[in-house]
Amino acid sequence: MTRPRTKPLTAVTVKNLKPGPVRREVHDGHGLFLVIQPSGHKSWALRYRFRGLSRKLTLGDAVKEIDPTSEPQLDSPLSLMAARELAIKALRQVKSGIDPAAEKRKKREAESAAEADTLRAVADEYLRREGDKLRTLDQRKADLELLCKPLGALPLEQISRGQFARIFDHIADTRGPVRRDRVLGAAKRLLTWHASRSEYRPVLGRESKRLVSIREGARSRTLTDDELRKVWLAAEQAGVFGAYLRLLLLTASRRSEAAGMRRSELEGTGLWVIPWERYKTGAKSKTDMPIPLSEAAQAIIAAQPNRGEYIFSYTGKYPLSNFANAKRAFDAACGVTDWHLHDLRRTARTLLSRVTTPDIAERCLGHVLLGQRATYDWHRYEDEMRAAFEALAALIERIVRPPAADVADLAKERGKRRRT
Repeated sequence: MTRPRTKPLTAVTVKNLKPGPVRREVHDGHGLFLVIQPSGHKSWALRYRFRGLSRKLTLGDAVKEIDPTSEPQLDSPLSLMAARELAIKALRQVKSGIDPAAEKRKKREAESAAEADTLRAVADEYLRREGDKLRTLDQRKADLELLCKPLGALPLEQISRGQFARIFDHIADTRGPVRRDRVLGAAKRLLTWHASRSEYRPVLGRESKRLVSIREGARSRTLTDDELRKVWLAAEQAGVFGAYLRLLLLTASRRSEAAGMRRSELEGTGLWVIPWERYKTGAKSKTDMPIPLSEAAQAIIAAQPNRGEYIFSYTGKYPLSNFANAKRAFDAACGVTDWHLHDLRRTARTLLSRVTTPDIAERCLGHVLLGQRATYDWHRYEDEMRAAFEALAALIERIVRPPAADVADLAKERGKRRRT
């Protein structure tokens, strides 16, 4: 540290002062001094006494005289004149009984607290703490991201009901009313969770209604036998994506569960055990879901090249994804349109009703039992499910490649229709 200068600093002096091997303080007067680090970095600081104790207030970095008309701010780049002006203001606060360093600290703490309660920060904390309890974590992340992208930097206390409403309207206009309702539901759960842990009062209440009722939003699309035949035959020529589609039908599984199938999840007895962490209904019970694999399903899996841990993968490093582009090309190849990947699960469930009992069919889909059965019936039903999946595979084979007798009967039936 150097001794205080006898002359005030000038802008030229500030510019020309060179760094040394140790930190230096070059004083300007009235407690203001310039700090020069060995790296060459220069900054302004003020020393003063408050209630008999020595205090230090960092003002900001030192810069050239660039804009003498601008309003100087603490912790912003400061010219010599701006640093002197801030020092005078701080010393006036001291005379009035206010400690400027303490005030600066309070302001910084308030800003940090506000930043901690931004929408994005709260959403990240919510997903970190509650993620393992969510049935569809990836979907919840995607829904909340549609809110965080425009509003994430704002503290929750500052986001009004109108701001939320405009975002929901935009989502409805660009992505459809069903997606808007899903994002609305995710937002309500997030805000309610945050309110239970703080003094925040949610601005979204009962007046925030769905645009589409759950019943109206539910799809009822299934593939007809003729459509199923076209999809299956085209899938046989569609590589990895086609194999994936056929497995969806043979296992009645959800698209993300089948796409993420790992070799470590397969057992030698033809059993696919989906870990509860990535099974939709497994989060609450933390129970893995066993799915017996028919011989047809096992053959599809065995035919996939071993590129890594994932069964359905273009590289082996990541699971199958980018469904939209792959399906768009597949629709053009098979000639069947206006269907979603999840419709295959619904189609498989409909076909299961033709080969097994409704109770076993629901078990094959992994649906949770209701009432007292959920408490008392702990039978795994693996043998019954295996028989049902084998029957499903046989039915699909008959639909795709009907026996000669069935073809003759079909031709005869068509002839009757023409005559009538």
